[in-house]
Amino acid sequence: MELRHLSYFATAAELGSINRAAAALHMTQPSLSRQIKELERDVGHALFERTSTGVTPTAAGNGLLRHLQVVFAQLERMPEVLRLAEEAREPVRIGLPQGMPHDWFRGIIEALHASLPAASLSLHEATTEDQRPLLQNGLLDFGLLHFDAPELETVPLLDQRLGLAVPAGSPLSDRTSLELADFDGLTVMAHAFGEVNAEETRVRAAVAASGADTAWVFRRFGEHSELIAMTSEVDAVFMTEASAGRQLSDWVWIPVEALDTSGVPLVTRTWLAWTPPLRPFLQRVVDVVTDASRPA
Repeated sequence: MELRHLSYFATAAELGSINRAAAALHMTQPSLSRQIKELERDVGHALFERTSTGVTPTAAGNGLLRHLQVVFAQLERMPEVLRLAEEAREPVRIGLPQGMPHDWFRGIIEALHASLPAASLSLHEATTEDQRPLLQNGLLDFGLLHFDAPELETVPLLDQRLGLAVPAGSPLSDRTSLELADFDGLTVMAHAFGEVNAEETRVRAAVAASGADTAWVFRRFGEHSELIAMTSEVDAVFMTEASAGRQLSDWVWIPVEALDTSGVPLVTRTWLAWTPPLRPFLQRVVDVVTDASRPA
């Protein structure tokens, strides 16, 4: 088995066609088919099902494809790994979800640079769900997750208050805090797919239990959150202050001072997560990050 055979297989799986893959690889179709058959013999499994429109991976093929995504990602990092080794630097790959306060994370970076000058930080923006397989497959050393993943080692780092962002002309815009009763009669936008779904579930349950009549609109948040909120004609957006500052900079963010139905404050928590065991240098990273996250 050679790496090129695995690359041929991955290309055919991605394009769903031996013919298209052969063209993309500048090969003839018979030659590519022969290479894939050799790979199937080597691994002892059929990797493709042939259909009238092309090919689709078998269960074994999908398993190999997932594994190759990790292998190819590691191969792409090889020049960086070699360069850092030559410079006596230690790579530290950290997953960073949306909604993190930049000033807080800058403090983490400064603490790492001060305490571990050999650390070479590499940040990768990804959602909590996207980070979990990256951590398990060794493509990230650490993740910042918005819930406590049971399959990983975790330590809580940061609690962020949740609140409502409202337009400057809103009747609520001069308030310094809100209660659950203030949700009554509002149309509120919340994440349809994102990073604080668990907290949103808690706040919706708490709002409903308070008797407030609230209409919820679910959308994906991002660069165009303000336009999405405007066209959805909502009164407020439920989010953290950090997200509001970046995505709704012209709106006013007001914290919600309330407890959920279990009596727990409505905050979103971030955990530092990793797959054990850690090599000693990375354990020192955990110590520095947790110390830097403690309130002064």
